[in-house]
Amino acid sequence: MFPVPFPGHFNPMIQLAGIFHHRGFSVTILHTSHNFPDPSRHPHFTFRAISHKKEGEGEDPLSRSETSGLDLVSFIRVLKQKYAEPFRETLAAEVGGGETVCCLVSDAIWGRSTEDAAKEVGLRRVVLRTGGAASFRAFAAFPLLRDKGYFSMLGKIPLSINLNLMKFGMKRKNK
Repeated sequence: MFPVPFPGHFNPMIQLAGIFHHRGFSVTILHTSHNFPDPSRHPHFTFRAISHKKEGEGEDPLSRSETSGLDLVSFIRVLKQKYAEPFRETLAAEVGGGETVCCLVSDAIWGRSTEDAAKEVGLRRVVLRTGGAASFRAFAAFPLLRDKGYFSMLGKIPLSINLNLMKFGMKRKNK
């Protein structure tokens, strides 16, 4: 299993891991060095840290001051960039380690990199999407907003924003 290191993503993954464990499966959690879990709280799982560092590299690139001011989308982009290759290597080592690996369960945010890595080593992949009701509503509204022209191809928001959207925190942008 490979959760994104945020509580709203890690906790559902651990709950699913608990279901697998109770069904008799051995569960290994691959994790980043950012917000990593406390293995003593989940003694029935095996935890493997994914090393993102290259030989001789110093501190964790995700704890540097330059990432501390990033917005969520930018931080996730950096997270995915820094862990794509190390994840692929760790997964290959895990599969080649002698124990049978049934499948990979990864968070949807990891995207294509986990799909490609799983295919490379011949594993099936299941994606766990952990969004709540608010995320569901936002994703459900996206096609309607797009059809009404709120998301133009040029990335500009029309000035004639419907007042109903103001309730959801959208503000008019001045020229």
